[in-house]
Amino acid sequence: MELSEERLIAACADDGTAAGILIVTELEPLGGAGAPVKPAVYEGGRYQVDKRWDGEGERRAPVDVVVIDNVPSQANRLEQALRQVRQDLRLPEITLDLSSLEPLPAHLPRTLSSLQFPHRQAEAYLRDAVMDGQTFERTDLGNRLFNATREDALALLEWFPQSILYGFWQSHLGRKRSQAKLARSWVSEIVGIRPATVETRILGLKGDP
Repeated sequence: MELSEERLIAACADDGTAAGILIVTELEPLGGAGAPVKPAVYEGGRYQVDKRWDGEGERRAPVDVVVIDNVPSQANRLEQALRQVRQDLRLPEITLDLSSLEPLPAHLPRTLSSLQFPHRQAEAYLRDAVMDGQTFERTDLGNRLFNATREDALALLEWFPQSILYGFWQSHLGRKRSQAKLARSWVSEIVGIRPATVETRILGLKGDP
């Protein structure tokens, strides 16, 4: 089914009946079909293995998969892509300046973009930040962002539109403050269907006299 601007607007209307948009793309390793790929590795050297439904009609059945890039990782990559085109799209951006904390280890960045915050506007980076000599949480902007909810999301639309796409949980303010949550409306992942093996490990030794 072809997706047009008119169909998308109609689907998002108050009387729209569409539940969502599903896009399925078959990818191929750079080395060609059947070439090995390197999934993300978690604690203990483990891969994320799961099952997914595959096939059509009577041949549809649950099959083994290995998750190559999971949902949170995909969100990080997509936010990085947004950051690269933020000027063309006129996306808002808040910059956290860490240069006053010198000396920092050489590998740490001196500035962080709001398009890099792991938890978006619900990140403790913002809670602990200072703007114009005042705790960010106590500023008008900070107060609006920290009290934003799914019912009152105007501040997010103005400053963190990515939060509306990829979701958030405001869990850094204590029990007496907002615990607002918003489920992500965009979900994507890359999986390897029917992996030949999940036991392969690349072994090596680098000597250091």
